Amino acid sequence: MEIIIDYFSTIEIYLILLFAVFIGATIQSSMGIGFGITGCIIILTDPSMIPMAIVLMGTFLAFSNGLLGLKDILIKDLLYAFSGRIVGTLLSVPLISLTIGTNSFLIIFGLLLLITIPLSALKWNLKANNKNITIAGACSGFMGTLTGIGGPPMGIVYQNSKRGNVVATLNMFFGFGALFSVIVLASINLLNTVIAIKCLFLAPALIMGIIIGRLETIKKFVSSKFKFLILVICAIAASLVLMLAFTS
Repeated sequence: MEIIIDYFSTIEIYLILLFAVFIGATIQSSMGIGFGITGCIIILTDPSMIPMAIVLMGTFLAFSNGLLGLKDILIKDLLYAFSGRIVGTLLSVPLISLTIGTNSFLIIFGLLLLITIPLSALKWNLKANNKNITIAGACSGFMGTLTGIGGPPMGIVYQNSKRGNVVATLNMFFGFGALFSVIVLASINLLNTVIAIKCLFLAPALIMGIIIGRLETIKKFVSSKFKFLILVICAIAASLVLMLAFTS
């Protein structure tokens, strides 16, 4: 227990983060998106872990699920989405470099989250064509690298698509996308040993979430029950983050 306290402020915080990672990994494994909900909890308890911890754990999570659903991946969609992700990731770097560790970063995190909540809640009549997928990939890259939450743009563009192919394609996209974000963030010295060790301590919850989230009964339950709850939690988290930024 003492070694955990060396990296997390209290055992209670560690347990909260374990639970958040488990829930996020379960949702992501079931729906192809959703690990960003973990970021909403982490930024309220340990802001120093954002965005690095989310993209680091997200790389393992997404690749694991993507490889398990390899036969369902839409290769063309993946290529267009990832080309957009590269552009969005690179565009986010100057903003991260200027704001990370400041109240400005918290404000950007909260505002981006608040903007995506109503957009995610609306019913869109978008087709998952090459142009829309590329644009969504770019937006996902920008948001995902900056905040660790890159799911909403992809969720919007795939809202009306076949579920099996979507989950597999999204997971592989987020695997490659998060890995590219890790490389970019490491190049500007945002990856360090402390973050990596914290992620290792949280890995058991990540693995358990992957296992549970791939069960058919869980997939059906998450798909029908969790979308509204995710949006509510994200809205509360965004409001609290903004409040923290403006009052500290």
